[in-house]
Parts: sequence; C-alpha cells; structure tokens
Amino acid sequence: MALLRTCLSPLLLALLQWGCVAADVHSDAAASPPVDAPYVSHLNEPQSNAYFQYALARMLLADGDHQGAAQAYQSAIDYDPDNEELRFELAELYLATEQPENAIRTVEDVLLRNPDSIRANLTLGNAYFSSRQPARAIPYFRRALELDPQNEQTHLHLAIALMRAGEVDLASDELKELLRRHPDSISGRLAMARLYRETGLTQLAVDEYLGLIQNNPEVSQAYLELGLLYEEREQWQDALDVYTDVLQQRPLDFALRHQLARVYVGMKRYDDALEQLQIIVELKPEDFDARRKIGLIYLEQQQWAEAIKVFKEVLALSPDLDPVRYYLGTAYERQSDWAAALDAFLGIGRDSALYDDAMAHIGYIYLETDRLEEAIKLLEGRLAEGQPRPQVFNYLASLYMAGDRQDDALATIERGVKLYPDNVELIYQRALLLERSGRHAEAMQVMTGLLALDTENAEALNFVAYGLALDNRDLEAALGYAERAITLKSAPHILDTLGWVYYRLGRLHEALKVVTEANHQLPKDAVILEHLGDIHLAMKNLQKARAAYSKALELQPDNAELRAKLNQLADKP
Repeated sequence: MALLRTCLSPLLLALLQWGCVAADVHSDAAASPPVDAPYVSHLNEPQSNAYFQYALARMLLADGDHQGAAQAYQSAIDYDPDNEELRFELAELYLATEQPENAIRTVEDVLLRNPDSIRANLTLGNAYFSSRQPARAIPYFRRALELDPQNEQTHLHLAIALMRAGEVDLASDELKELLRRHPDSISGRLAMARLYRETGLTQLAVDEYLGLIQNNPEVSQAYLELGLLYEEREQWQDALDVYTDVLQQRPLDFALRHQLARVYVGMKRYDDALEQLQIIVELKPEDFDARRKIGLIYLEQQQWAEAIKVFKEVLALSPDLDPVRYYLGTAYERQSDWAAALDAFLGIGRDSALYDDAMAHIGYIYLETDRLEEAIKLLEGRLAEGQPRPQVFNYLASLYMAGDRQDDALATIERGVKLYPDNVELIYQRALLLERSGRHAEAMQVMTGLLALDTENAEALNFVAYGLALDNRDLEAALGYAERAITLKSAPHILDTLGWVYYRLGRLHEALKVVTEANHQLPKDAVILEHLGDIHLAMKNLQKARAAYSKALELQPDNAELRAKLNQLADKP
C-alpha cells in the first residue's frame, strides 16, 4: 500500500484548475476592474484550506509523523467532506499503521454516501480481515463481487476470508468459481492448493501444485510450497527433487539452499547439508544462520572440535550472538573442557533469553567439578532474582537431591509448579519426588493429573501403569497405559513395565518375552533382573530365577528383600 502517491489527487487537480481560472481572469490587461470594486479574499475558501491540510498531511507523512498526518487528513476532510479520495487515503494510512478500527470508521462514511462504491466495499473487507474479523469482511467482499463479478482478486479475497472464518466448503466453492471464470489464474490455483493443504487434503494439494507447475513452470512459489508440503509429510526425496529443480533455475537463491540443507538433515545426509551451507557461506560470508547450522550439524555428528571452530569464528564476527555462545559452551561441555565451557556460559548476560539455560549449565559444570555448594548457591541466587524459567527450579531440585536434601528438592519443585501450574516437566518431577518420599498415592494423583494436560506423555503413562501394577489394581487400565507408552516410546524401562503388568495379569509367557527383551537392552538394571527372576519363579524355572536374583543382588548388595528371595531358593533343587 503506497502511502505517498505520485499521481495528482482530485484536490490538487481542483486547485490547479482554480489557479488557471484566476490566471485567465487577470490575463486581460485591458479589462481592469473598476476602482471601487471590492477585494475578495480566497484565503478562507474551504477548497483552499482543504488543499493546505492535504499538503500538510503529505509532508508530515514523508517525515514519518503518522499521527500528525492523520490529523491533517481529518482537517482536510472537514473542509471538503464530499471528497472520497481524502477518506480513502486516510483509511490507507490507518491500515498501514495497524489501526483497522479507525480505517473502518473512515470508509464507512464513504459507503454511507456511496453504497455502490467498489473501492469502499473492498477497503472495508480488507480492514475487517486485518482486524481478524473475517466473518465481518465477507459481506463487503460479496457486495464488491456483485458490483464487479469478473474481479479475480475480489474472488480470491472472499475465498480467503471464508476459509479464515471456518467456511471451508464455501471457500472451496468460491475458488472453483474463480477458476471457472479465470482458468489460468495462478493466484487462484495457489489458493486452492493452500486450501487443500490447510484442510488436510494433502494429496489434492500435491496434485494442484503439480498441475500448476506443469502449466506454469516459471512460478517458483509453487515449487517452494510443494517442497514444504513434502517436508511436512517427511517425504524427503520428493522434497529434494522439487528443490533441486528450482535450484537449477535460481542457483543464487540462498533461502532455497537453506531449505535444501534442511531436507538433507531430515534425510540424515549431513555431509550434503554441510555442502549446501558451505556454498552459502562462501558466497555470502555474513550469513550467520548458515554458519550456525554448520556448527549444529557438527554437534549432531559429535564432531566437537569442528563445532567449536565454527562457533568461535561466528563470535569473532558477531560477539553478541548469545545462541552461538550457548552452542559453543555446549560443545566445550561435551569435551569435558569445563573451564572453556564455563567461560562461554558466563558470557551470556542477564537480559538474554538464554540466561536461565546458561545458569543451569553453569550449575552442572560446578557439580561435575565437585563444587556442589557453589552450584546450589548460584541457582538459589537466580531464584531470588525473581521469575526464573521452569528449568531453573528443575535443576536446583536435582542439585538438592545430589546433596541428599530431598525436602528442599520437593519444596523447590512445588514452588515452581505454583508459578508454572501447567508445566509438564515440573509436574512430572513433583510426582517423582513424592514417590521417592514414600507418598505413593499423592504421586499417582499428580501423574494422573499430568496426563490430563499431556495425554501423549510416554513417561507419565509408564509411571501410572507401573504404579497400578505395583498396587495390583486396575490391571486392564494399567495394560492400556503401558501399551500406549510403548507405542510412543520404545525404551527398556517401559518394556519392563509392560512385562510387569502382564505378570500381574498372569500372562506369564508374554511377560517373560517382554522383560527378557528389556533385560537384553538394559542388562545391568537390578529392577528388571528382579522382575525377570519373579517371572521365572512363577513359571517354576528355579535355576533361571536364582541366576536373575544373583545378578540383581550383585548390583544392589544392600537390598534385603532381594536377598530374602534368593535365600528362599537356596534349599530348592
């Protein structure tokens, strides 16, 4: 929307015409006015005043004084209320400065005077759409179409408004009508593909994009959107083929090379991703995002030294990039270079969004370097500063646990939950700490409440399933929880839970199969070995039960209950 017009407005044309008339009147030297003719001043004529305010508005607009320009426009309108162009320019100013309510009021005045104004209807429709009121925009777009049925852009605006208002079928009908009237409309085809994509009709979207590309191979936007659609579906090879085609046409399109690198990462073809990013850096050294991604790929490949080199180069060029400093600290941390890691994290200031994350890492470094009390004091100090992020509570609680201060750990987590009542990680830690404190029923209640917030939380599902199995109650429900958990996350401790539920249900062969696999994946877990022994004992496999209990006792020599189970088998053949 151009706020500074280059064409002559009706006001300026009127003023020029007025000036020409004045020149004509005074051009006849012979026709001089009588001596006693009264002087008539034009200074206070409404038209002259309107133009002055209009010129002032344009000057203020050029200086960036939007509020002053709006006031001058309004003064011009007051002097010349019948001038629609003034109202439209003021409305455009309001829309450009994100004041859709004022734009609406301004154009409504035009529509009251001229109900058949196509421009007024379109402007009102756009104003309502800009203020996130698509349903109120629809009638104005419809009226504009009634006045000009062939207008392609109005069909498009109406379809988009219908879509945003949730009227998907009507939006589809409108786009089909647009394509019937304008079968070669590129914007219409793109809009139809986007509609299919947003409503989950992905194959129809793919077909629409492919058809558009076939008929209009020069429309790069269709390639890019199709590539993104393939990415969303994790059809990496299809996305790669699309982007490669576009890259042949636009080899210097760096944004496209970024997308291509992302696809290679999705395919775990890290070397190919690095190649694309390095081309960007060679041609555009100031592209810090490409450099950052190169460092992150090295981190993913556990090439710590290479990652450190890249991140240091970026910081040398732009020292204020806190995310890069954070990644540098992480790379040093992975190398156990505690001093360098600490230096990197300490360089992240209090005003950074990564400050709390840095504090957590500094606490971890202190813990690893036998400075537990310093770590605790550091994070306690962060809590005292006020409104820390959730991970600070979480990590401080972990430090308290490392110092055998369980009550402090629970109090810290509960303080965090009070501040962030919907934070899943804090709620989960609270349940674990309650369980460790022997408050099993409360822990189960908290974890069940967590599942109401996050129904797909595999760890919470596993916790509740195992708790029910321990209580030997609601075993069918426990089985449902365990099966959902293992579907979401195939991990040995969750396999063990599933096997233990089978054991409680008396489905011993299924229990043995699952817990044996858990033991294979996690051979030095005493709990899994004990469960394996219990299952073998129930199946009368005494020798195998004895072997499982013995291995578990080696790992937990102070476990009296486990020793008692082994002793009971001592006299049995």
